[in-house]
Amino acid sequence: MPQQVEHATVVMLDSIREHDVGRKLRVAGRMLSYDPESALVLLHDASSALLVDASLCIDLEAMHSIFNSPSERSKNPNVDHSWVLQRKSYVWVVGYLERADDPLPIPILPAHLPAPDINPSVFMRALIISPAKDLDVMRLRAALTAMAEAPPTPYPV
Repeated sequence: MPQQVEHATVVMLDSIREHDVGRKLRVAGRMLSYDPESALVLLHDASSALLVDASLCIDLEAMHSIFNSPSERSKNPNVDHSWVLQRKSYVWVVGYLERADDPLPIPILPAHLPAPDINPSVFMRALIISPAKDLDVMRLRAALTAMAEAPPTPYPV
């Protein structure tokens, strides 16, 4: 029998808590920075931020191809690393929330941005990072709030 893929729980950055460590999550946020040496992404939403380790989901050959002309780029339609070049754009990240043994380095933030709430000991090990081109964050937040307020539906056993 084929194995079922573990689902990722959709959460907002500001609702991630310590008890979420070890869980597979799906979060959306604005990418403020990407450090190619450490493969760390700084994801931001509202007043919260999260460090994301992107090393597992980066194909170095595809990364180099985004700098090439369109005719030389990767022909694989499933590989999209355009998010690396699009600072302050929204991305979806799917991965596991983990705790670091040593606090991770926090990247330098843009000068105009007030310091967000970042825990350098908690990070997400990304499995997938993809652009969230048409994401409406306010609607997402409202939908997640409504889902949390709705009582669970009892099903006959």
